[in-house]
Amino acid sequence: MNLLLGANTVAAVAGIGFALVGGVRPAALSESGTPTAGERFYGWMYATRGVPLGVAALVAPLAWPGPAGSLILSAAAAAQVGDAAIGVATRKWTMIAGASLLTAIHVATAAATA
Repeated sequence: MNLLLGANTVAAVAGIGFALVGGVRPAALSESGTPTAGERFYGWMYATRGVPLGVAALVAPLAWPGPAGSLILSAAAAAQVGDAAIGVATRKWTMIAGASLLTAIHVATAAATA
């Protein structure tokens, strides 16, 4: 169980980190030279979703073990499924792999703490 909680912590911190990078340096994630106004806008939209959800996924299994924590982790997993789907649509294999791994970790933690 401690290993799973540790993996969930790493997954949540990684999600928070990528969300912050998306907000502050959107070109780093989109691989474009100079970000457009639209990239900056959507980068901040991603950050405003990703940071609070990542913090909730980080805290939930420790603060609210049981159904409430599992619900929060399931929401975080659903967001990662969406990110993986975007990766598939854009053929960004690292995004697919990373989001899929985070999905699996959040789902496993949700099941273990339910």
